[in-house]
Amino acid sequence: MDRRSADLPSQMPPPSWKWRLTEQMLPYLDKVFDWVCRRGQSSAHHPEVAAILRRTRPRTDISDHLLTLFTEGLAARPRLIVELGVRGGESTYVLERVARLSGGVPLVSVDLEDCTGACRYPNWFFVKSDDVALAQTFPEWCRERQLPAAVDLLFIDTSHLYDHTLQEIKHWFPLLSPSAKVVFHDTNLRRIYWRKDGSFGPAWTNRGVTAAIEACLGVSLPERTDYVDLIGEWMIRHNALSNGLTVLTRIPTLNADAEAGAN
Repeated sequence: MDRRSADLPSQMPPPSWKWRLTEQMLPYLDKVFDWVCRRGQSSAHHPEVAAILRRTRPRTDISDHLLTLFTEGLAARPRLIVELGVRGGESTYVLERVARLSGGVPLVSVDLEDCTGACRYPNWFFVKSDDVALAQTFPEWCRERQLPAAVDLLFIDTSHLYDHTLQEIKHWFPLLSPSAKVVFHDTNLRRIYWRKDGSFGPAWTNRGVTAAIEACLGVSLPERTDYVDLIGEWMIRHNALSNGLTVLTRIPTLNADAEAGAN
């Protein structure tokens, strides 16, 4: 267990009246930010990029990261994409476009809730299931549907709890391809999260996702700041804004070089 995991919450705390009031005020605050702040990139030549930019206009805890998810996803050149956690379908919207531009590859989304209306992509597979349970039968599940067995792009945005995230890593990482990419959302959960335009939103303090990554890699990570690092066979890129987004890209030669240097 990570040295700080014992203090992590076992479940998401109920929102207090202060946070409920703050959430009610956010639409009005967002209008103020629209008036005084520049929102950054607002247009694009490619229709899919333009569509994602439109999707980022409503401020959410992941809106700042949608373009990053899109570009990182395309760079993975995936043959199979797996999304753990659908919620409102924001990441699904982006990953669908990654799948289309990658040659119409399959996109598998998993959630405990019924999210069948989140996507109309013909090669989308929605599974209403516990994602850890699905991982244990996933190779057979893929064979039955004639899908690739190895996951090239894995997106994780589920409970954010330490034990659950650790189990996701334990059961899904063996299913990754040699050059896979894993994207974790909520790797910098704080009571208040800030976006790049200066606006903010209420969240909850929880190191569950980051602590699970730390336990897997055997390191401590500075989740409050942006960073890039190389650990074992992984290149890690982290953006601390909007509850944090951490991208792990597997580069097998990194681990081989490290082992050669040790010998």
